[in-house]
Amino acid sequence: MAKRIIEMVRAKKASMKKTSTEATQNAVLASAAIHGGVRSAAWRNYMMQFVEQNPRGTPADPKQLERLLATDGTLGDPLMDLHRAYLLGNGPCASTTTDTFTLGINTIDLDLSGGPLEDANDLPPHPKGARKRPSTWPK
Repeated sequence: MAKRIIEMVRAKKASMKKTSTEATQNAVLASAAIHGGVRSAAWRNYMMQFVEQNPRGTPADPKQLERLLATDGTLGDPLMDLHRAYLLGNGPCASTTTDTFTLGINTIDLDLSGGPLEDANDLPPHPKGARKRPSTWPK
């Protein structure tokens, strides 16, 4: 089974904390994706960092890349759109704010193999427990 998206994001966060070059490269990719939009090659290039690849350039679990590209039917899903926005919006900060890189994407693996981690934000647990999709949101 491929690593979860959030696990790949955590690995990227750790890598960016170790080297500012990695963080700068991530910032450049994020900026290009922001300017290119959700259907651009730049968006795909940015999001490919967050899926396990085998071989390089090919997602080990294509459903994960589909989630990040919003081609899995979740475009317009308020929760998934928000997770993708945070993943992209946190990118340009480079090495200055890597501590919050995983903020806002804790349940991006919802409905995918392995599912979300209980508390993937790397912050203290919320006093009301893990966040779940509100029953009023579309599935």
